[in-house]
Formats: sequence, structure tokens, C-alpha cells
Amino acid sequence: MKYRADISGLRALAVLPVVFFHFNEHWLPGGFVGVDIFFVISGYLITSILVADIDAGRFSLLRFYDRRVRRIIPAYATVALVTALIGLFILPPVLLDSFGASLRAASVFFANRYFLSVTHYFGAAPDELFLLHTWSLSVEEQFYLAWPLLLVVLCHPRLRRALPYILLVLMALSLFVATRNAILRPVAGFYNSNGRFWELLLGAVIALGYVPRLREGWRAEAVAGTGLALILGAVLFFDPTRMIFPGVTALVPTLGAALLLWAGEEGRSTLTGRLLSFGPLAGIGLISYSLYLWHWPVIAIHRYLTYRVPGLFEALALFAAMVAISAFSWRFIENPFRRHGPSTTRSEWKSVGAGAAMLALLVAIGTLFTATDGLPVRASAAFLKSEQTVNTFWRGREACLVGRTNDRERDCRFGDPRPEAPYFVLWGDSQGDQHGPALDAVARDMGMGLLQLTRPGCAPIAPDPAASGWQSRAVQDCNASRAEALKRIVDDPKIAFVVISGRWSNETSLERAGAVWCGGPSWGRMMPSAAAAGRSPMRRGRRWRPRCVPWRRTGAMWRCLPRARCSAMRRPAIPARATCRSITMAAISMWKARSSSPGRGKTR
Repeated sequence: MKYRADISGLRALAVLPVVFFHFNEHWLPGGFVGVDIFFVISGYLITSILVADIDAGRFSLLRFYDRRVRRIIPAYATVALVTALIGLFILPPVLLDSFGASLRAASVFFANRYFLSVTHYFGAAPDELFLLHTWSLSVEEQFYLAWPLLLVVLCHPRLRRALPYILLVLMALSLFVATRNAILRPVAGFYNSNGRFWELLLGAVIALGYVPRLREGWRAEAVAGTGLALILGAVLFFDPTRMIFPGVTALVPTLGAALLLWAGEEGRSTLTGRLLSFGPLAGIGLISYSLYLWHWPVIAIHRYLTYRVPGLFEALALFAAMVAISAFSWRFIENPFRRHGPSTTRSEWKSVGAGAAMLALLVAIGTLFTATDGLPVRASAAFLKSEQTVNTFWRGREACLVGRTNDRERDCRFGDPRPEAPYFVLWGDSQGDQHGPALDAVARDMGMGLLQLTRPGCAPIAPDPAASGWQSRAVQDCNASRAEALKRIVDDPKIAFVVISGRWSNETSLERAGAVWCGGPSWGRMMPSAAAAGRSPMRRGRRWRPRCVPWRRTGAMWRCLPRARCSAMRRPAIPARATCRSITMAAISMWKARSSSPGRGKTR
């Protein structure tokens, strides 16, 4: 297939938003759509090559996988090996164990299913998953396991007329699955390959010529300009927290990519195509695969070690390093493996065998990490002892946090069990749930009951009156949960006071924490109702003095988190406490100050 510089530019338009979205999602809120653009480009290019080979009578499944091996595996294996080596030095046992599992899954192109299985409220944070981005490679390779054979069958003269209709049905089914999952099961909608196949098939439709022919002129210019506008609109204005994605909304960037591919076919020149062919942009496109592979480990490891999102200048420096590494990878790893002498059956078998050996080595490394539980011999005894608490769970968590109960009154009531006893409420998200055991003990000492009203990822603030049906099911359910909790607090006279605890950074940055703690918009809507009902909200702080908190971020598994560092991370929010008039602030150490003396446990 003849090289098209505009496609290289389109690749750059896909990878750059992804990179900067991962640096800071507020810079390019819709940058995540770059992956969807990649799928369309991939479907177009691979289908073009397949159809050309099929029509010329030279198609070979072995040759196809030889090309895929040389294109995908050398660069991936390099990134995976380097990342595994770094992980060996900086990841604690529990995370090296999970890294090994992800390495094993990614190396058999099953990463999307693996990350689907471990993505839940108590799963690892994204910056602890150094191979998270490989889910998209797995989606592609799962598609290409079946697509070449299916295309060979459908290109048979007797079936070729039915090919466009079959493609239309397959695309419609995949888009339906994607939309349904995005509404009902957002995580499954994101990772499941069957909800992404329609994007690859959209590129295939353009490659197969099932679109009207364009001539150079205003029509081609309009098509290309519309495509670019759709992509830029999605990148700039899509918001993953306020919309259903992927699904029908993914039609915006994917149709944009398809229009650009269509407008540039047969050597047509458009103003948009010339912009995409601009040297630096096309250059980024050439290294886009390596850049995609390297960008996430660099960002994730940086965030893991520093425990913060990089600033603008720091991000630009990291980006420059990524580009340099990716250019090196493209020049000395990608190209040498892609461009070898004339293909023979023997050389193709050798290539496929070498690729399989590379992947087998990576699987073996991953298995070593998991079989040894993350090589705990690397860590100190104190560190290993502290990590044992990771698997300790509060008995109310399953029922009262993740919501696996049909009877909250029965399963989420703790403290004094007497029905006539007054009680107080713990309202919050998972960071409220973690106080359950201590508050249960305090409630028993006080002769009071405790009702836990918690929901994952749903900070205890007033419902959002601007919520709409276009938001994800999780956002809508959170809003309904807030309304239900607030109504219960206001209506029940037996509630003596309310303990409120949440991750306030979900609602605002640390610098603005004071506004949230002391009367931000959500609290302004909520406080009058609570005050009128005579409820005294007590907002929980995050202060504790344990003997050892593992400082994972430095990779120093033989020492603990310095108390000064912990205080420094909290310091910007502390002055806001002085301005709080209507809320009692409490430190976690209060709950831990229990003793056998009845009076000591009644502090509120």
C-alpha cells in the first residue's frame, strides 16, 4: 500500500491527545478518543492490505501473521522488558505480583480481559498498572484473529455482494453492545473487545470502497474539514465523567477519522490533508506506535514515584524524553524488524517462531513474579508486616459500601443493637467506610447505634440539580444515593449527629479544599436542611499516627513513610479548618483513643 503522509498526521492526531490526557485529564478532556481513532486507522490499513492480497490471489495467513509479529512484538517486548526491570526495583511484592499477572495477560493479548477483571473500587490505582495501555493492543489482535479468515470467506465471488450488508449487521451489533455496556456496565463497555470491533470495521468499510467516490474540489474539502472538526470537537469537549462512552458518542471521533481517510484516498489533495502531512506532525505519526507504547509506563512510573500529576513544564520535559525514546525505538527496533529481505515460507515461520519465543519469555517472567507472590525477599520484615493489612476488610464493606444488600437496616446497623437506642450516621464514600470498625466500637461505648450510608466514589455532598440522563449510570446512581441519604438524615428524629467522611479531592483540588470543607456550592445546598432538622454534621479529618506506613512511591521497601512528608501533603488544606463555623472537625486519632473507661469513648 502506498504511503500516505496524511495518515501519519492522523496518527499523530490520535496519539498526542492520548498522551496529554494521561498527563492531566483537564488539559484535553476528550483526549481518550485517540484510541478509537487508532482503531479506525488500523481497520482501514490492515483491510486494504488484506483485500489487495486476496484479490491478487496471494493471500497467506502465515504471511499475514508474520507481518503482525514484525510490526507489533519487537517494540512491545522491549517496552515490557524494560518496565519489568524497573518494576523489579520499585514495586512492593503485592504490586509486583499484580504486574506479573498483567505482563502475562498482555503477552498473550488478553490484557483487556485481565484489566476488566481487576478494575473495581478496591483495585489498584491506574498509576500502579504500568501496562494498563496494552488493553488496546489486545482488542486489535483479538479482532485480527478472526477478521482475515472471515474476509477471505466473504470475498468469495458468491458472497461478495452480501459483504456490505454483513458488515453493516456486524457493526450495528457491536455498536449496540458498546452502547448497552456503556450505560449498564461502563468498565465492561470500556474493555470488552466486542464493543470496539465496530470501530475497526468502520475503517474496513472505507478500505473496501463502500462509500461514494470523491473528486478533488469543494466536496473533498468539505469531507476532510468535517472530519477534522469532529475529531477536534471530541478531543476538546468530550468529558468521560459526564457522558456515556464508548457507544453512540464514539461515532463523533470515529466518523471524523473515517471521513479523513475517505477524503485522502486515490491521492486526493485537500487543505486538511496537507495540514496533516506537515513534517513534524507526520513525523510524530511515524513513531506513534512506539510513542503509545512508551508514554504510559513513563507517566505511570513518574506518578507512582512522585505521588502527583506532573506540572506543565515537567510534562513537556517528560514528553520530550518520550519522543526521543520512541524515535530511537522506531529507528533501531521497529524498522529493522519490519523491513527484511524477500519473504519465504521459511523466513515467515522463523519470524513467527521468534515472536512466539519473545512472548513466551515475557509470560515466564510474569509467572515468576506471580508464583513467588512478588518476590518478597526484596522487602524488609517491617514492610512485609505492614502490607498484611491490605487484605484486612471491615465486615460491613460488602453490604454497606459496594451495595450487596437488600436490607440496609439489617446489614448496615452496628453499635448498640437495641431498636430504641438513638444512633448516629456514617455518611461517605470508601474513605468513610474505612472508619467503620472504630466508629462501631465508639457507638457501643456510647450506647448508641451506628447506621452506615456509604457508596464507592460518591462523596457525601448534596445531589447535583444539573444531573442529566446523558450521564453514566454510576453518576446517576451516586446522585440518587446522595438524595436518599440526605432525606434520611433530615427526616429521622432518632439521628443524634452525622459523621461525614469522603475523598474531597474527587470534588475539587487540594488547593480548593477549604471551599469544600467550609461551605462550597454542594454544602451550601445541604447545610440548611441538616441544620433545620437539628443535625450536627461532624466532618472527618484524615489524621493518624501509625508506627509504619509503607512508602511505596519511592520504591524503598526497607523503610516507612516519613511523618514530615505525610504532613506536607496535607498542609495546604489545614488552614481552612479555622474558617469552619457550622461543622465539628475530628481527627481519626480520636476514634483510636478508646480505652476501657466509658468516658474516654464518648468524645464526639
